[in-house]
Amino acid sequence: MDFDTIRPILSGLIGATIAGWLAIKLAKQLPHAENQTKQRKLAKDHRHVILAANIGAGIALATGLIIYLGGILDDRDLRGLGLTMGLMAFLPSLVIVIGNFRGGTQQISDGFMAYSLAQKTPPFLLFALMFLMFCGGLWATYAFIPKQEAEQGVGGNPLPRLELQIEP
Repeated sequence: MDFDTIRPILSGLIGATIAGWLAIKLAKQLPHAENQTKQRKLAKDHRHVILAANIGAGIALATGLIIYLGGILDDRDLRGLGLTMGLMAFLPSLVIVIGNFRGGTQQISDGFMAYSLAQKTPPFLLFALMFLMFCGGLWATYAFIPKQEAEQGVGGNPLPRLELQIEP
C-alpha cells in the first residue's frame, strides 16, 4: 500500500481525534445542571421553532445536494458548497427570528439560546460558525453573478467609469 491509499484514513483519524479533544474542552462551556429548569422551559417554549429551523437547515442541505447531483454545477465548483453552507446558516436564523418576532428582542434571544442548547453546542462557537458559513454564502452568491453582466450593468447599459485625468 502506498501513502496515497492510506492518506484519507490517516486524515480521518487525525480529524476524529481533534474533534474528540475539542468536544471534551468545549463541554465545559455548555450550561450546567443548575439551569436544567430554565433549559427545559426554553426547549418546551421553542420546540416548534427549533423543529422548523432544523427543517430549514435540511432544506438547505438538500438544495446543495440537488445542485451537485443534478449536474447544475461541476463537482469541483465550490460555489455550490458556499451557497449550501450559507443557506444552512441563514434559513435557521431566519426561522428563529420570524418565529419569535412577536415576542420582541428577548424572545428572539431566547430562541437563539434554545437553538444552541438543542444543537448541544456552546453559543459562541455555534454563532461564530454560522456567521462564517453565512459569509461563505454571500461569497458564493456574488460569485454566481456573471462578470460580463457585472461590468455591463442592468439591461446591458455600461456602467459609468470615473477616470482621473491629470494634465501637466
